[in-house]
Amino acid sequence: MDTTATGSGQRVDDRSPMPVNYVRNLLELIGDFGLDTDQLLARVGLDADAVYSPRPALRFDQFRRVMEGARAMGGDPAIGLALGQQLTVTAHGLLGYAAISSADLGEALELLERYFRTRTRLCLPRLRVQGPWVRFCLAEPYDLGDIRVPYLEVVTAALVGGLRYLLGDRFRDATLELPYTEPAHARRYAEVLAMPVSFGGDVAALRFPAALMSEPLALADPASRQMAAQKCEEELQRLEADQDWASRVRGRLMQAEGMLPSLEQLAASFHLTSRTLRRHLAAVGVSYRNLLEEVRMTRAVRYLQANLPVQKVADLLGYADPSNFTRAFRRWTGHPPSFYRH
Repeated sequence: MDTTATGSGQRVDDRSPMPVNYVRNLLELIGDFGLDTDQLLARVGLDADAVYSPRPALRFDQFRRVMEGARAMGGDPAIGLALGQQLTVTAHGLLGYAAISSADLGEALELLERYFRTRTRLCLPRLRVQGPWVRFCLAEPYDLGDIRVPYLEVVTAALVGGLRYLLGDRFRDATLELPYTEPAHARRYAEVLAMPVSFGGDVAALRFPAALMSEPLALADPASRQMAAQKCEEELQRLEADQDWASRVRGRLMQAEGMLPSLEQLAASFHLTSRTLRRHLAAVGVSYRNLLEEVRMTRAVRYLQANLPVQKVADLLGYADPSNFTRAFRRWTGHPPSFYRH
């Protein structure tokens, strides 16, 4: 059964940067599998200079080609899980060092939630405490097409590995929830991650006991943490300054959980008035309503592809009446909700 996205949501700009060290890790993994990395690069139209140059990032289209080529050459549908295992906390640069130096797991995850965008914008983290449980969720602002599943495998496997590195044997009683139907290689998840995994959820999420948030970290160092976090903040500010207002608003909407915020609420989160935010959006040719509908459509398609009932999808998107959701969905896509269910 196909578990990838099928054109829902905003496509990634092929020029969007990706940290080059992730591609280097992938090539090293391919080499460990006994495959010819030079052949892989040639197959996808790259060379070693492009990957090992001092430049900090490749374009998204290059990252996608390497990922697709690796899956094809390796013949392993679970290669994303293997790559995620290889990504140590320090592979994430200053963000990794800030996390390691944090006082406890809660502080480390709060840093990860805020500065994840300095590493990649292809998914956006949300940290939610729900009674005795915590869910670290990964919202998807873009349609990644055929690499959606392996990309989420990379990120979630790296997240699980990172928490195990930080807590050791104290990391337990966790479950990984994934927002796609069970793939043919589903058994590999439990083998690789050594934890329960469920499929068909509304969002990718790691669920674990809230008590773990206060667990101290062995390498806590307040001075190092403050220095690394400050560098991350500077990098985040540079990145956000380069984004247009449509991208900023779309990102905040994708991070929202439950009911989507009103224009006034979203403007307040940017420390703006609703009138000023409306003017910023008008300058790039979009309206808040347009972006709200786009995010709702993106979420709706993904929920339906994960086989959530229409009533549940309507509830998640804030529709009291499923028939109203069905009408809106037809307006967005030209199809009934059943068209997107597996």
